Amino acid sequence: MSGAAERGDTRKRQVLQVREVLFPALGLVVWAAHFGVSYAANALACARGFADARLLGQPLVPAVIMGLTAVALLALGLVIRASLSGLEGSLEEGGEAEPRFTRWLAATAAALAALAVLFQAVPALSVPPCG
Repeated sequence: MSGAAERGDTRKRQVLQVREVLFPALGLVVWAAHFGVSYAANALACARGFADARLLGQPLVPAVIMGLTAVALLALGLVIRASLSGLEGSLEEGGEAEPRFTRWLAATAAALAALAVLFQAVPALSVPPCG
């Protein structure tokens, strides 16, 4: 095998290893983004006087947060689907069970993040902004 081919294989292996390490955190990143943007939208609406604004007949802040929630749940569903789709086959891949474990971890973390997204979206419907 030539030096360039070996470097290419090594680079590909490194990228796969990084992906396997970061993939379980993806659900938590989506949750954190939803959390931050939801509170920023509420704070911005309060600071700029948009608390009573309406979007398509609905209060602006709850409508925006429900839209963000739908996007976050869709993204988390994709993470769960991608995680579970790689679980076919034998328990050990390449002599190690870690890739299969990290996929289960990613699916579980994304499912818990989806639950957290739902829990933090509920106050947007029940509590008035700036209240």
